[in-house]
Amino acid sequence: MPTDSVFCRFASVIRLLKLPRLQTLLLSFFSLALLAITVAAQQTITNQQSETLRARYEAAQAFARAENWAAAEAEWRQALKIAPEDARAWVNLGVSLNRQGKTTEAIEAWTKAAKLDPKLAGAHFNLGLALVRNNQFAEAIKPLRSALLLQPANEAARRALALAYIGTERFAEGSREIARLLSRAPRDAFLLELAADCFMRQQRYGEAVTVLKRRLDFGNGTGRLWALFGDALDGEGRTPEAADAYQRAVDLAPESTVTRYGLGYLYWKLYRYPEAERELIEVLRRDPNEARAAFTLGDLYLTRHEAKRALPFLEQAVRAYPEEFDTHFALGRALMQTGETEHAIEKF
Repeated sequence: MPTDSVFCRFASVIRLLKLPRLQTLLLSFFSLALLAITVAAQQTITNQQSETLRARYEAAQAFARAENWAAAEAEWRQALKIAPEDARAWVNLGVSLNRQGKTTEAIEAWTKAAKLDPKLAGAHFNLGLALVRNNQFAEAIKPLRSALLLQPANEAARRALALAYIGTERFAEGSREIARLLSRAPRDAFLLELAADCFMRQQRYGEAVTVLKRRLDFGNGTGRLWALFGDALDGEGRTPEAADAYQRAVDLAPESTVTRYGLGYLYWKLYRYPEAERELIEVLRRDPNEARAAFTLGDLYLTRHEAKRALPFLEQAVRAYPEEFDTHFALGRALMQTGETEHAIEKF
């Protein structure tokens, strides 16, 4: 029989007794009794849901161990219909989604988990890492910092935070995080390269030289690394050593016109014109549209008073860089030296 009907009939009987105090006491007692019955019924439902929930969790975890991520996702979604405020279930749903390449949905799940339980480090870490991998560097900083507040020893979170800072051009903060990581792993090649790149972006050439030398001492130096070392040395005013570093880079990556141009430029800067000419001609042989090499070679010929040889290269540079002062000025000088005064004045 419905409890509301029972209550109404019982209340009618009490009123027939015409004893106000007794009526009040009996009604209060009966209300408490009904409340107890209702709570017991709710507890029974909760227990039933709890069993179902446990079964869903176990099934989801089994599917995850088997790397059946679609099935795991389905189980976690069913579990969350029963317990929508379970932050850990949202974290696990995010993992299942992420493993299927559903990055946007995974980010949404981890965001939900972090809001439900701000002290759940895994939610913040997974969210921040996914955002970094999605090149959403600015958005990644807050969850990664939250993860590190909860787990200061989480080196993966600190690496991701360093990348997020670098991605948002907050290089000083990125350098600070990298330094903390290197204090624990001084021979970590990736961290040393990342530190060098970060120092170069801040024009801290001396520090870049130090970390790059340490990295190159480990061996397995690539052409890119030797070229970066050359840039750092040149930035510190050590241009002859920079040229040697670039020669190593060209030896390791002979097909790279970018690296070969760097070597030619350094030779030009050192007034080693025959070597510079050789490298710049080789760059243009491989890539006739390399306007930087054309300008440098044209300027080299102009310096050697070979204006006619300079003209075609400088004209190419002007076409590529029509807004640059240097290209027009150099071409004007070449035109003056070849007797094309009117055209030269136009360039000046």
